[in-house]
Amino acid sequence: MPIAKNTRKLIRCCSLAATVLLAGCASEVVVESKFPTPLVDPLPVRMGIIYSEQLHNYIYTEALPEQSVWTIDLGDANLSMLQPLFSKMFTETREVAAVPTTPADGQLDGVLEPNLAKFEFDVPIGERDKFVEVWMQYELTLYEPNGDKVVTWPVSGYGKAELGRNREEAVQRAAIVAMREVGATISTKFADQPLVSTWLGEKRNGTTVSVERPPVQADAAQAPANN
Repeated sequence: MPIAKNTRKLIRCCSLAATVLLAGCASEVVVESKFPTPLVDPLPVRMGIIYSEQLHNYIYTEALPEQSVWTIDLGDANLSMLQPLFSKMFTETREVAAVPTTPADGQLDGVLEPNLAKFEFDVPIGERDKFVEVWMQYELTLYEPNGDKVVTWPVSGYGKAELGRNREEAVQRAAIVAMREVGATISTKFADQPLVSTWLGEKRNGTTVSVERPPVQADAAQAPANN
């Protein structure tokens, strides 16, 4: 079950404090923003959503050369972006703990699990460099309610912000730009992904989509001999 919001905040604060004590010098960023609600027609499916602990409590830590140890907290921002996004994208959404789903989760057409898979940022130290850059990649995994995976779709976002006098604020602004790009891509491109499009068609027709699996390799012992 998801950790309560206050507990998540306490975990992240303790982690940030530990990093500061170990590093001696640290730059801390807590990304917070209200993200725009997409103007899209909802897809006619009932979707369960898994918000993992990794997503809830995501903190990126990196020691930048000639600077300090940076800790960037994206946990609350992840939910601020994704929860209203998914509520507009689908006819119905509800949070579920895992797949396979249980009878308590109700009748669902599928389950979607978003995760922040990669995060990178750059804070310049030279006088000629005036911009902070952030790049991130989310992965959206679509499942059947029984746990069969349909597809994993990577979605990338890039953000850039003028450095100014406050490096932490610049990193936050760049991260928000990147996340808004991710949200826009998800809302407009999700249904266009080939396996997602097929899955949606199958749901409309009341059948089951084929699960994404790697190609099966023929057993060398059963392969016909060459003449």
